[in-house]
Amino acid sequence: MSITRLSNNKYKIIIELGYDILGNRKRLTKTVNGTKNEAIKIEADLKSKYYHIGKANNISDLTFEEYSQIFLSKYCDKISLVTKDGYEKSLKRILPIIGKIKLNKITPLVLDNMYQKLKIGKNSQVLGYHSMYGYYKLINVMFNQAIKWEVLDKNPNLKANKPKREKAERKYYDLEQVQKLLSCLEYENIKYRTLITLALDSGARRSEICALRWSDIDFDTNLMRIDKSLKVIRGVVDEATTKTESSKREIMLSNSTIDLLKEYKEWQDNYIKWVGKKWKGTNRVFISQYGDYMHPSTCDHIMRKIVKKYELAPICFHELRHTSASILIHKGINPKAVSQRLGHADTSITMEIYSHTFDITKKESAMAFDEVLKKA
Repeated sequence: MSITRLSNNKYKIIIELGYDILGNRKRLTKTVNGTKNEAIKIEADLKSKYYHIGKANNISDLTFEEYSQIFLSKYCDKISLVTKDGYEKSLKRILPIIGKIKLNKITPLVLDNMYQKLKIGKNSQVLGYHSMYGYYKLINVMFNQAIKWEVLDKNPNLKANKPKREKAERKYYDLEQVQKLLSCLEYENIKYRTLITLALDSGARRSEICALRWSDIDFDTNLMRIDKSLKVIRGVVDEATTKTESSKREIMLSNSTIDLLKEYKEWQDNYIKWVGKKWKGTNRVFISQYGDYMHPSTCDHIMRKIVKKYELAPICFHELRHTSASILIHKGINPKAVSQRLGHADTSITMEIYSHTFDITKKESAMAFDEVLKKA
């Protein structure tokens, strides 16, 4: 602690507050306008107020809230904006429940109690599997990282109750519904037609489609390269590489889709000339009014608009991906090929997600063979 004279009737007071949990020195600095005696009196008041802080923090005193601040600052600098934003939103609900508990005092029972409270979301709505698994996964990542940093020696979340996946059927269109959708699109503008047709053909995610540039499409080979994903977090564009390494892939598109893309490209080239100096020149396939990125949520808006306008069976844009996969499965395409086209890390993921569709295909195969036997 010290008092330094800066000029006439101006003094700087420094109070040492020890070290934080990471070993960083902590200080309180205050500038006082007045006499030296007044500065001495203020220093004494500050000493009295902060005397108990002037020591090094013990690692065992670290609360979950304090650890979360360290985690967000040290760990989250190497993850995507999307993931970090999700972590921050989840922690806003987690911290009021276990934030004040010392990290080394958190047990599986404490976590189970927390999950029960988290299960009831806004407006008393019970959260589903994906929301609860998001909380569970974050806690797991945080405790595993604490072990790596040697803050803890075990992860209590491993013995907590893991959220159970509900077996819910995926919504998708059958072939007849797809034909109806495509016939309706004939009355729509070229952008809507191309966007939805490409989603059906490729099975790509909306974030992958919005990240596409014309250089990603080879009109000679019909190949479309997917290696980026575009998301917008609080107005900031996060255009990182795809979700996983397996998400990087090349998809061969149908001739019909390629022809539609060529027609759309010709329209866009003419549109660029018409816009003139207002064009932002991003070379993206799907664009906003003046050539900047198209927000992924626009895909949902367009799909809702089409469904409502033509009174089609309710389906969201992401479910075009399920539709694409289901059509391939019904057509007898090898599960591994379907998995690679969708960008899944493992064929088992595809099998699990589309188990209902595979079951239907198995029944159809059995029935088909039964017809063969009856005619024999």
